[in-house]
Amino acid sequence: MSDLISLIHELWLNSKQISKKYNVALITNTRSQTREINGQPVNYSLSNEFFSDEEYDEVFEGIKRTGFFVETFFNEPEFIMTVLREAYYKNKRLVYNLARNGEYVGKKSLIPSFCDLLHIPYTGADAFVISLSRAKYTYTKFLESHNILVPDSWVLSPTGWLDKRPPDGKKIIIKPLYESASIGLGSESIIEFNSKKALELHDLSYSSNKSLLIQEFIEGYECEVPLLISSTPFAFEPVGISINDKRLLNEAIITFDHSYNDSYDFYSLNEELPKSIIEKTKESAKIISNLVGLRNYGRIDFRINNNGIPYLMDIAASPYTTNHSSFSFAFAKLGFETKHIYSSIIALATDV
Repeated sequence: MSDLISLIHELWLNSKQISKKYNVALITNTRSQTREINGQPVNYSLSNEFFSDEEYDEVFEGIKRTGFFVETFFNEPEFIMTVLREAYYKNKRLVYNLARNGEYVGKKSLIPSFCDLLHIPYTGADAFVISLSRAKYTYTKFLESHNILVPDSWVLSPTGWLDKRPPDGKKIIIKPLYESASIGLGSESIIEFNSKKALELHDLSYSSNKSLLIQEFIEGYECEVPLLISSTPFAFEPVGISINDKRLLNEAIITFDHSYNDSYDFYSLNEELPKSIIEKTKESAKIISNLVGLRNYGRIDFRINNNGIPYLMDIAASPYTTNHSSFSFAFAKLGFETKHIYSSIIALATDV
């Protein structure tokens, strides 16, 4: 981990120079301050990934502690219109992009596209990668072709199965095809597949007019691997997920309620599993980062079965860095403060 520690120290020093050239435009959506756009709900809803006021404050203060002046935009159109009203070629903003408003598939790609058009530096992945990281079936099949271990996956659309369907007796988990932050997940999402369940799932997909991702359910441990990405990805030690003090989750998962209420905890996975599995998981995370093209920072999530085999579960191209996050846990384990998370991400987003 010495290389990673040295990188974080170097990025902290670089951020001091960057703060002389740029202010930070924090673009984010919160449950209380993001205005409705065309009836878009902003309260407790399956259709949003908004930050609580407390989470927003944590991010805002974390960036301020790096020495940057921070200007917040709670709606994407507000930021775009502000930039267009000004002389954009004189713009001194570096965008810290946490925008995620709307219900459409590519909702996180609007700000990266706009920033690339006007050559405004920004944190996180570009428009293509940030959209790809939400297209679970697409990246699962792509990574499978590169020998990344992924669970067997199927798609059920309102018109029927995309290709095949799961075999009867297979334990599966049912997910929305394009959502993240555990949206749409509950304990009832894990079932044993059979013909009766197939009809129920078809009715669900048809009535909601939404496609479902059906995946083989992997029992075992769950972990998240935070990444800082310079010329090459640097992986932190895998951060285990525990629910109700239970580390070996087996059939337990982070449901939407768990995610919304932060009712799960973190621990160092190397306290439970041997070094060989830890290193294999970290290496897989770095390979996945390179294959999909993550930028600045990211997070790769795995389920590790009872044979110690890590299976890719999710890719986060703009993961949470709040106090209750695997990023915060991983930085603290290395002896760093919250401000170092934001100085690292910002410094990696520009060549200054």
